[in-house]
Amino acid sequence: MTLQDQTIIIRSAVAADDWAVYRLFSALHTFNAELDPYFMLADGWERVLNEHLAYVRSTGHGMTLLAWQGYEPVGLLMMGTHSDSPLFRHRHWAELLAIYVAPVARNGQLAQQLLQSGIAWAQEKGYERIQLYVTVSNKRARQFYTRSGFQPVQEIWRRNIGPSSIPPPDDPVWEAIYARDQDLLTPNAHQLLIDEPDHAGNNTGTSECPGSDTRQQPSRDGDRMDSGYD
Repeated sequence: MTLQDQTIIIRSAVAADDWAVYRLFSALHTFNAELDPYFMLADGWERVLNEHLAYVRSTGHGMTLLAWQGYEPVGLLMMGTHSDSPLFRHRHWAELLAIYVAPVARNGQLAQQLLQSGIAWAQEKGYERIQLYVTVSNKRARQFYTRSGFQPVQEIWRRNIGPSSIPPPDDPVWEAIYARDQDLLTPNAHQLLIDEPDHAGNNTGTSECPGSDTRQQPSRDGDRMDSGYD
């Protein structure tokens, strides 16, 4: 029996499944780094992800789902919660941190099934909106999100100003805020990656997640995340 012949089961990830989350998360960000080298995961990213998973399990401020074909993990969804500065009236939302479908499970409806599970989770938690971040060059992801009812509301522009001979200054205050932030994958400015389905609605790739980018100052609506689709 091939993997394609096996029923796909979607369930919440438990601590014993962390190896599968790491595998798919790494595949997702390998894809993201191909789109933009600034999404490359940092050394020690596994520790940060481990802290995030433990935090989500202990607080409920997020959800991690895995899709399985037999004993093989083939899909990943990560949802998180976000609270913006008290300066803003509408400062709470759910965030799609990552969605990824392995190539062997693409060309189906798995990406959409994972996304619908994330939407249901956000509604149960009382959120009225979900936000995500996608790279401009990830056309398949953008098409998938558009078909799924998402609309662009903000752009992040970048200008590279050349290499520097000195490292950026440390910011102990910001590091302390980051250390206790509810989203351990990214600072308040978020980065996301998501697999985008093909024209048949299937997931194909990965989604951008913040763990790989260099530290940024908080932004009004956060940073970006990409994804791969069936």
